[in-house]
Amino acid sequence: MKATKFAAVLLLTTALAGCDLAPKMHIPGFGTGSFKEAAPLPQLSPEEAGSWKVGQPSAALPRGEWWRVFGDENLNTLEDSAQAGNENLKAMVARVQQARAAAQVASSYLWPQIDNTTSAARRQINAAQAGVPAGSATFPVQNDIGTIFGLSYEIDLFGTVRNQRKAAIDEALSAQETLQSMRLALQADVADMYFGLQALDREINILERGVQVRSDSVDILRKRVTTGTITELDLSSNVVDLETTRTQLQQAQSDRQVMEHALAVLIGKAPADFTFEKKPLTAQIPVIPAGIPSSVLERRPDISAAQHDLAAANAGIGVAKAAFFPRISLTGTGGFESTRLPDLFKWSSRTWSIGPSMSLPIFTGGRNTANLAASRATYDEYVAKYREQVLEAFRDVEDSLTQLKSLSAQAQAQQTATDAARQAEKIATLRYDSGDLGYLETISARRDALATERSEVQVQQARLSATIRLIRALGGSWDAPADVPVSAGETGAVDVAPAPLAAAPAPATAVQQAAPAAEKPAGKFKFNLKPATDVPLNK
Repeated sequence: MKATKFAAVLLLTTALAGCDLAPKMHIPGFGTGSFKEAAPLPQLSPEEAGSWKVGQPSAALPRGEWWRVFGDENLNTLEDSAQAGNENLKAMVARVQQARAAAQVASSYLWPQIDNTTSAARRQINAAQAGVPAGSATFPVQNDIGTIFGLSYEIDLFGTVRNQRKAAIDEALSAQETLQSMRLALQADVADMYFGLQALDREINILERGVQVRSDSVDILRKRVTTGTITELDLSSNVVDLETTRTQLQQAQSDRQVMEHALAVLIGKAPADFTFEKKPLTAQIPVIPAGIPSSVLERRPDISAAQHDLAAANAGIGVAKAAFFPRISLTGTGGFESTRLPDLFKWSSRTWSIGPSMSLPIFTGGRNTANLAASRATYDEYVAKYREQVLEAFRDVEDSLTQLKSLSAQAQAQQTATDAARQAEKIATLRYDSGDLGYLETISARRDALATERSEVQVQQARLSATIRLIRALGGSWDAPADVPVSAGETGAVDVAPAPLAAAPAPATAVQQAAPAAEKPAGKFKFNLKPATDVPLNK
């Protein structure tokens, strides 16, 4: 009969231990398909279309060294230096380690807690303590020696410990995705500054030639003023043009120094220890494929971080609900106690106790109700933040696509203007050599050619910056992510990918071809109880 009762209690406890009061997790969904500003997808044959696949959550996928699509070894070296030396990235790595350690602490409460207390004391009681008249008896000195092992275990009937563990793990994974977001931002900033410095170097070269051309023009005009051929008004206008160009040159040189200092800090060096070698801008604009699917946003780490924040808030509701129910713990002690050290570990010196304890909230002044309301409000807050993060991601991509579309048209118009100006300069030079045109008119044609060349450099640099912003907005590439299995359970496997935003195929792209061939789905992130020692700074 006793065995039957014990089995029934054990069965009931086991069943209740599987109870989880947290609501079922629901990730808000958004529109699918391609971006509005993306080029329409043409009808392609299977051979032309390349590899197509259905979009899946893929924040856990390696994002690859996307900057290698530009084919610049100096940029590759700078990116590696930045990821190894950037101090903000190192600080975020430490923050991830803190979050992981906190998750390990939360996971430890799933296990029994065992401790040991060893003590030794020597004491003597008096007559008052013994309850006898003073002087009626003497009491010998006593020794109290013991070593006691204690065990405590909370039977997690309503999921308090499990939901605390879930919340801590999701917070750790959110910190990890924030680290990935910072790394992606760092990579984009380094690439943008790298091309910005190259563009400034080319602009400075153009402005230096412009100053020389304008200086020659002013010298000729001064001679003409002396001979009375022209007035001071014509000379003054050209002097203004000359000094304005010199001011632009000085500003460009100052901008270059400031940007060089900023790049030095990004790679973890003092500005005095870093010099950017002068190199004109020659990078080509990568070709953006038509019909970019919105599923590429699945790789964005900030969206994944927002989902993990949402999951942590959802688990917090379960913790708040469990506070209304009893908490049952099993405690036990066992060891040896004796008055003499030689007798301490004899079997007759053994002592033990075991028993359950239950804590049931009866009146808390509304604290538990308020905590539940607060946790639900926190969840609603993170739902709104998650939606806002996804909407911002769509806006970032649409803005970048719009800018690239506009800049592409500007580049074509600017190229036409540059070609015309160079042709005019060539004709003016030939006419000057043949004696049909004066030197002042030739200088004017050369000045126009330099001005259009500078505008062309500015448009090219703007297109490169917009391309980098697009890659960053898409999470590191514009090729569609590979399939990643997503599931959640009580085994310690935690998904690091957000819910899919779209299910649309995407063709292979230039960036995809440039990415390392070893990229594979990362699967699930296993959160174990071993101490976290490092979070790699590389990809």
